[in-house]
Amino acid sequence: MTRADEDAYWNAFYAGRHPDLENPSSFARLVLTKLEPGALLFELGCGNGRDALFFADQGARVVACDRSAVAIKLLSDRPDLTRFRHRPRFLTADFADLAQVYDTSHEPLDAVYSRFTLHAVPVEIQTAALAWSALHLRAGGQLLIEVRSVKGSLYGKGEQVERDAFIHDGHYRRFLRLDELTAELEGLGLAVTEATESAGVAVYKDDDPVVIRLTARKPA
Repeated sequence: MTRADEDAYWNAFYAGRHPDLENPSSFARLVLTKLEPGALLFELGCGNGRDALFFADQGARVVACDRSAVAIKLLSDRPDLTRFRHRPRFLTADFADLAQVYDTSHEPLDAVYSRFTLHAVPVEIQTAALAWSALHLRAGGQLLIEVRSVKGSLYGKGEQVERDAFIHDGHYRRFLRLDELTAELEGLGLAVTEATESAGVAVYKDDDPVVIRLTARKPA
């Protein structure tokens, strides 16, 4: 499956889909407890925007990106964006091109948020996104990740295309290993302050994946 195929998949997936503003993800609710009022948060892969809009509704200054131009247009064209104290910004961007939309001339970030996005990209793009995040966090800033684990029930289903990566039901998924993710973040100079790996926290319909939830902080 090529990157163009994946773009087409996500554009079709998000066409006509609108965020359920009453039901942000459980991870977003958890992350909110870790944010200071008015925090500047960058979301990696906002999809239909339900978590980005939730954070904005709670007073965060939100910048969110997604590779799906369809999803970003739907969000950017929302007539209610002016109701937020800090109007959220939505950018079309692949994780490999983040420096083109948010470079070092911008204000350092208080938080980078990634929920169910790193497992949707190849490992080299994950590496680029994590390095970008470490660079743009302020001293004391946090990187907050929720991602599918290799211990989940979908691991191994479909056609294997890379290590720990499979195409199943026409969709690319790459499953992560907690020890390797921790080592990568520590190699970028971040301190992993919290890490869990379990099912029961990201249930969607009949899917109860084992997920990694991780918080890493840039030293002050």
